[in-house]
Amino acid sequence: MSHESGNGRTASVALGFALGALVGAGVALLLAPRTGKDTRQRLADAGERLGDAARKQVEHAGEIAHDIKRNAQSTVDEARRGFEQGAARVRTELSSR
Repeated sequence: MSHESGNGRTASVALGFALGALVGAGVALLLAPRTGKDTRQRLADAGERLGDAARKQVEHAGEIAHDIKRNAQSTVDEARRGFEQGAARVRTELSSR
């Protein structure tokens, strides 16, 4: 799975939006005229939704980090092969003189 550099920013914005929405919902619950038991249950539900959203974002961030690591390793391997090939050419050139 390949990701552009903007995906990390998009994930951050999405996480910020989700957190803001859940915090806003929690404040609304606290300010709404409800019984204590009902308010506590609604806050517990909102907390559960927040936890689920956070877990999904962390999982997504882990996937992006894995992709970045894999791409970086591939680039390092390719650079190493190019360097080794260039060094071999130089050695061959120097030994033929």
